[in-house]
Amino acid sequence: MSDDLGQSDVAVFVHCQSAAMDEDGILQCQMRITEVLRGDAKWTKSVVTVPSFQESAPEGPISANASYWLVGYGESPFLWSEPKLFSKDAMAYLRGLANLPKAGPKRLEYFLRFLKQDDELISNDAYNEFADASLEQIRDLANKIDREWVIGQLRDKTVPVHRRRLCWTFLSQCGTQDDAQLFSEMLRLREDDPTFDPGMDAAMSCFISLGGEPALAQIERDHLQPSNANYLDCYAAVSAIRVHGTELDVIPRERLAAAMRLVLEIPALADMVIPDLARWKDWTAIDRVVELFEMSEQETLFVKPNVVLYLKACPLPTAKDALQKLRQIDPAAVEQAEASLQRYPGVATVPVPPPVEPKTPTAQSTETSSTPE
Repeated sequence: MSDDLGQSDVAVFVHCQSAAMDEDGILQCQMRITEVLRGDAKWTKSVVTVPSFQESAPEGPISANASYWLVGYGESPFLWSEPKLFSKDAMAYLRGLANLPKAGPKRLEYFLRFLKQDDELISNDAYNEFADASLEQIRDLANKIDREWVIGQLRDKTVPVHRRRLCWTFLSQCGTQDDAQLFSEMLRLREDDPTFDPGMDAAMSCFISLGGEPALAQIERDHLQPSNANYLDCYAAVSAIRVHGTELDVIPRERLAAAMRLVLEIPALADMVIPDLARWKDWTAIDRVVELFEMSEQETLFVKPNVVLYLKACPLPTAKDALQKLRQIDPAAVEQAEASLQRYPGVATVPVPPPVEPKTPTAQSTETSSTPE
């Protein structure tokens, strides 16, 4: 909603005076402006006509005598958003957005308390602010985070997985070493209920943050060994280790790279980690990546371009010799990978990004209507 507020040309609270269908079957709403958050204050008490398509919306059709939120774009006549029903709490929340700094811990601190709101419109919007925040920004709030609430959210099986991931991130900053056991607790919950999603990537990252080297060793043993690797859990482990290697300093990068190299022993998954090893300048895997290229079959052909790009990024003479060897084995694959490097310089050192949890949609459709009179 802060984006809506910042990007709009006019933002107002309105009171629905009446709503009636026009001859085209579109609901036309007569809205009286009660408060202007963005725009000319003289518009207060003006009446605007706004079309709505909310007959089937969760809160029901537009209701007379109810309060709504509108944003408008452009110049007169404005392009108005769909009217959005607002509670008194949501109105107070939105007023607070108007005076926040554009970035920094003070801004995020405002949203922190609203994550606990029962009004989903508010809590979803506050979550979206944290979904856009960096780990560094969240780290600045460590002493403001309610640790007991975070743990309670993680133990609540009804919490959506995208919020669970945020709570793991919070716990990684405010938790204690003893809280690392929550990871094993969540795995037991999953064993009892296979539909339960712990948010494994964020859970593993938190586990490593709180448990250090022993936690990483446990993840290696349970999730990165060829004998018991589960694709989804292995992918989550790679994502967690990647976060630690790029944004955190809990474990030395050399140790993290050693964990990544375990995945090279799983040919079907090896392509996930080769770009990370290149980015982290770990050149100890030359022999293994060449072997993966040589042994690749139809279902693992996608490893070949990553091997080529790894060798192209490596400054060691052995990498150049290995690349010449691969040219003799499959010249077309090498040529195609080199062509991609020319089109996208630096691709050899950019790791595959982890999956991104979709945010709660906040964008609203817009329709043309009359402007304040």
